[in-house]
Amino acid sequence: MANREEWDWALRHGDNHVLATRCFLLRIRLAVLSSVLCVAPLLAINAGESRAAKVVSRPVKLEVPGNAEQMLCDVVPVLDSSGEPRAYFMDVDSVVCAGTKCKAVTVRLHFDALGAYERYELPSGGNLTKFGGKPFSPADHERLHQILSDPYSQLKSIGLNEITAPTSSAVAGGGVDAVTRPTMLSKQSAVVVGAAYTCCTLWQWSHGEVGSVIRDMTVRACDKQDLLRYLRSDKDTYVAFAAEQLRMQDLFDAETIAAVVQVMRHGSAKVINPALDYLAKASSKTRVDHFFCCCDDEYLVADSLKRTRFLEALRETDQKLPLGYLDRLGGWLTRADGYYEVHLLLTLRERENASSEEAVDEALLLLENKDALVVRRSYRYLKALKLSDLQQQKLEAYERQHPD
Repeated sequence: MANREEWDWALRHGDNHVLATRCFLLRIRLAVLSSVLCVAPLLAINAGESRAAKVVSRPVKLEVPGNAEQMLCDVVPVLDSSGEPRAYFMDVDSVVCAGTKCKAVTVRLHFDALGAYERYELPSGGNLTKFGGKPFSPADHERLHQILSDPYSQLKSIGLNEITAPTSSAVAGGGVDAVTRPTMLSKQSAVVVGAAYTCCTLWQWSHGEVGSVIRDMTVRACDKQDLLRYLRSDKDTYVAFAAEQLRMQDLFDAETIAAVVQVMRHGSAKVINPALDYLAKASSKTRVDHFFCCCDDEYLVADSLKRTRFLEALRETDQKLPLGYLDRLGGWLTRADGYYEVHLLLTLRERENASSEEAVDEALLLLENKDALVVRRSYRYLKALKLSDLQQQKLEAYERQHPD
């Protein structure tokens, strides 16, 4: 950095004062830049260490049929270049035997960042076996992967206490396929034949406590920018997770609200519910209408599934509907796609006692709908109202044409 003599020199040389001052400031800037370059890597290292400290392995206890003790396994995060967990894995023993003739094989189960099973992996040269010591074929491995990929498998209804651990005599020959007979008779299509024990235990371990543990690990590692990246994902599960976490963490700044609105407008109908839950809480916290104004958004109105999700949210919300709000839903009845949407719209109007002349006219048009359920719901709605003379005449004309 410039010293005192240099500064005195600049003051003595008045003619070159401007030039000297510029030189002096340049030296200061170079010194500051040098300091920043030295400190920045240290800050980056500390930030990386801080992130890594949040994403460490976590133990999970797994129940083992035929064994009074639980098996303790580590859930290990796989980090990307920024230190964010992008996946996890857990090593488990595929079979725990009571006799010496059984052989345990380590299986590595891989999960995504939210704890959903992705695939399994065996050590080089290793393989799984079926009843009688037969090795798994490629078709068996494909079938097992399909079984483990199904979170709604029938195996969900099988408790680990119903599974019988294979014994040395059963492996050598005779005995049942590692599951009690009544269970196998009703669940045989849900397993690899001859490997029910392996299928049941691996499925239970892949879809049990590990999922919530992984999700918690990811939550602890995420900051706002991580959640916004998840919000822009092409996976609905990631988008829904991000919207849910943003709501739970009360992140209602303008940037985040705008990002969630984009999800609602351009995302699939599957992520509408968590997006609307977020906007409802954002409205409550900020005192700015982010939720009710959704009905004016053409991107939402044009999609029947999104309209339905929004109407369900309106039905469930504990927030008071703005005065005259249902009048803003004009035209929704005639564009409704099926009975359920019509039912939601009319239920809201009945609950709020808000039946405008336009809404009544739309309900009268629905009397000509091809869906008998839509006609019946509209007729019941109209019969409970006090209609204008013209509207009453139209309803009576319909009754005369359809006396049944």
